[in-house]
Amino acid sequence: MSKPQDMIRLENVTFAYPGGEPVLKDVSFCIPEGESRVIMGQSGSGKSTILKLLLGLYKPDSGDVCIDDEHVSDFTEKQLSDVRKKMGMVFQDGALFDSLTVGENVGFYLIEHSDMTIEQVEEKVREMLGFVRLEESIMDRMPEELSGGMQRRVAIARALLATAPKIMLYDEPTTGLDPESSTQVLHLMDQLTRERNIATIVVTHQFLDALAIADKFILIDKGSVAFDGSLPDLQSSSDKRVLTFLEPFRASLKLMERRQFV
Repeated sequence: MSKPQDMIRLENVTFAYPGGEPVLKDVSFCIPEGESRVIMGQSGSGKSTILKLLLGLYKPDSGDVCIDDEHVSDFTEKQLSDVRKKMGMVFQDGALFDSLTVGENVGFYLIEHSDMTIEQVEEKVREMLGFVRLEESIMDRMPEELSGGMQRRVAIARALLATAPKIMLYDEPTTGLDPESSTQVLHLMDQLTRERNIATIVVTHQFLDALAIADKFILIDKGSVAFDGSLPDLQSSSDKRVLTFLEPFRASLKLMERRQFV
């Protein structure tokens, strides 16, 4: 069996905001197609900055960012626009357009950038809403009329219909959601990774959510990679940075271990 292709690769990336100390220091990791990786760390550790570097919103001060074997660090805006078509992004609040209906939000890219008729776009929107387990009856509703979980799923539908992505990036996708909505969103994220062979990065503070969806974990501590690996390796790590981060979650980890043997 051939090794999966790396869709995302950071090589010795260092980055600082103007006038500040480095937010990321010599960060390296790779994520192959079909694998989900959760990036964890304290607030201000540089997690969300990684997503912005992948999207080309920032350029590293040193090191390299590779997307689907393309070295994008020195790409022009036009070149980056083409690379971004391979990526879907879901933000913490869904980032839907408040003035557009659900249907218009999901079909926005096709309406603006394709030759499809309105009827054809609407059919694609219906299909995508069905995929994310939402009724087509919500197409004419406004985002503010939806629950937080529904808004998150609409945002995922929009990302999928816009780009047919090879990569999905999620920034705190379950923050503020009730447990049932969180479970629905997490299940959908996992389904996308497995069924569509998508490389997935999730930035989250929700440790239990991370356990539910991650193949591997990256822990960022003060801008550096403190850990990159599987859950068993995370649990057995003797690195003081890892031990300090995991301490508040020890009870949850032990409970999960007991359930595995029931």
